[in-house]
Amino acid sequence: MAKRLTKIGYMDSCRSKTMKRLTPEALESLTNSFEVNCIMRQIEAEADQEMKSKLKGNLPVVLYACQMPEDGVRPTAETAIPSGFCLHDWDHMKVNPRKFYDEQIAGKETELGIVLAHVTPRGEGLRLVTILGEGERITQCQERLAAAFGMSAFADRKIKDLSRVSFLPSKDYMLFVDNDRLFNHVLEEGNKDEGMKDEGAKVSDNFNYQGIKFSSIIEALLRRIATQGNPREGERNDDLFILVRELRHICDYNFNTLYMLVAPYFPTLPDAEIRRTISNALATNGRTITPVMRGVISELRNVSNASDETDIQLPRLPRLSAVEEMILAHYPKHLRSQVYMAMLPIWGVYGTHIRFNYMDGRENSLSFQTAVVGKSSSGKAFAAHLFDLMTKRIRIEDNIERQKAAEYLAICNKASDASEKPDDPRPRVKLFGDDITTSQMLEYLDNLEGEHAIQFTEEVARLSKAKKTVYGDNDDLLCKAFDNAMGGKESKSHLTRNIRIPIFLNCLYCGTPGGMHKFYNNPEGGLNNRVLFAFMPSVRIKGFPHYENLTETEQAQFDEACDLLSEAGKDGRKVQLPWLEKTVMMLKNKWDKEDDENPDEVWYDLGKRALVVAMRAGVLQWYLRGCPTDEKQIRDIAKVVKWTAEAHRLGVYTFCGKDYEDINDIDNSLMQKQGRMSKNKKLFSVLPDHFSVQELIALRVQNGDSANVKMVISRWVADGLIRKVSEGCYEKVLQLVA
Repeated sequence: MAKRLTKIGYMDSCRSKTMKRLTPEALESLTNSFEVNCIMRQIEAEADQEMKSKLKGNLPVVLYACQMPEDGVRPTAETAIPSGFCLHDWDHMKVNPRKFYDEQIAGKETELGIVLAHVTPRGEGLRLVTILGEGERITQCQERLAAAFGMSAFADRKIKDLSRVSFLPSKDYMLFVDNDRLFNHVLEEGNKDEGMKDEGAKVSDNFNYQGIKFSSIIEALLRRIATQGNPREGERNDDLFILVRELRHICDYNFNTLYMLVAPYFPTLPDAEIRRTISNALATNGRTITPVMRGVISELRNVSNASDETDIQLPRLPRLSAVEEMILAHYPKHLRSQVYMAMLPIWGVYGTHIRFNYMDGRENSLSFQTAVVGKSSSGKAFAAHLFDLMTKRIRIEDNIERQKAAEYLAICNKASDASEKPDDPRPRVKLFGDDITTSQMLEYLDNLEGEHAIQFTEEVARLSKAKKTVYGDNDDLLCKAFDNAMGGKESKSHLTRNIRIPIFLNCLYCGTPGGMHKFYNNPEGGLNNRVLFAFMPSVRIKGFPHYENLTETEQAQFDEACDLLSEAGKDGRKVQLPWLEKTVMMLKNKWDKEDDENPDEVWYDLGKRALVVAMRAGVLQWYLRGCPTDEKQIRDIAKVVKWTAEAHRLGVYTFCGKDYEDINDIDNSLMQKQGRMSKNKKLFSVLPDHFSVQELIALRVQNGDSANVKMVISRWVADGLIRKVSEGCYEKVLQLVA
């Protein structure tokens, strides 16, 4: 249903609050009036730009982009109702405005939709009024006209405000007026913005942030803001303002994205009010995620932990070595990936002497840490069966060593003095449970003299209780275990020895998502990006799975693989596999390219550690396959390497990505503050010993900074760097030390 628009309003000056109806006769009268002509002559004669602006304020003003209300009260940006017209300002033109209009625009007014054109009162630019096309928005219209003149956008950004006033000059400044289209324009009720709001509802429901739907995030935020119904037209819209402030960081401060997301939630607000509120919220200070938004994301992620963290979608696991495939056959097919990940730390203990250099030249061994994550009764017990299955021969050896230690302790308890005590047998124990102390663990590792051990627990919550020890946080010990770095303890007692050794410890832990989060709770320590997170899939299985033991033939095959790994590297020679290094480098280059196209700081950083784990898995695969040289086997190993790298990175990102993003937000915020500080230091060094505020403003503007120097001046005064000499003038007291 169309209605005829006849209510274009004007005011006698920009200071007036009462509007009058603009008609063709009123327009003619105003532009020919003696008062307007006198003001224009004063503006032309005035040389001072500031004075020109003051004189311009005495001219009549017209509101083209919004309708005149019935009560005659001047509308604000919040209450403005679109009129169907669009305002375009082209200020400070380098060419003569009249000449440009005659050469570029004259004769094309109908084609461009222009209904009024005049030179601006200062005589430096053009002002154009155009009709919006069907379904066209103000920004689209401005972009269309700018493109027609070869511009990216009109210089004056304030023209996006519907309530922006347009100063009316005298008749000789007018270039074109189409009274019929200006005063008899037919305005269609409704416009494309309504369609955009519908599209926005679809966007908020279909698009997500870190796997969480935007619709869920917005609804959670609105609950926290406690919106009581929809705001009425003309109300100060604090709810929309706060909502945009919270969302802007995760929307990359993009106006269009925010508009599409939030507009559907405020259907009663005029489009102009929504757009203005979004712009205002984007312009306020702050460039990091807010605590409220961080809490909402954490809350929603915790709600979806049960599904997201236990049902992570990994690509299909490639074919492994013959001995691994044989072991996998004893477990359900849906656990192939999880069993493979759980095997890695155990294989690392058998291949204890294998050494090779990573791409950076640092020596590596087969050190793996796997965390099997799953809800209660999700089937994590397979890891305990696998551990028993693969460590049978090591457990027999450990029992002998533990018996030696027990006999030694019994003799020591009976001895009356130190002379009767035999030498410490230094038991070579390789399997540690969750009840071992850090001190005892270090002593056992020292006894192994550079060979790998493994710690296994069926419930990581038991380890969390004793995480902090007198020798420091166990996070540090486990990080050193992954890196094979030096660690140990210093004893103050003559009864125990000092220990300072490379830590060779593999880990296989099981636990619920909550238990794992408590254990791997310190991303700054770097422990959780060294772990392979093996998530249990959400599969409904009736009854309990039965895991079979190896047959005699399979046991012989397994023992053969263990013997091969145990003998490998005993001669002290390092493994060199150029094709494996090439595979890892190609994978890194692929990730680099993906990061260039779609930057994600956290995703990229986690990939660095994943490549280390993948290369270790590649070396292990090479030995388990009998050290092949044929290209087919090498290609199969390369597939396993790539799978391991992707699985590692995806698992850590899913489980701990939020923690790393929070750290990056803090770091980026600190870097921004340091950047601002260094800019001010440079400005201070450039300023003369006696300087004025205007000189400081000029230097800041030259460097692309704000002209507001009040905070800078007050800080320098407080720090004793400068002192005030007179109004607007300061002198240096101290020279700033970089």
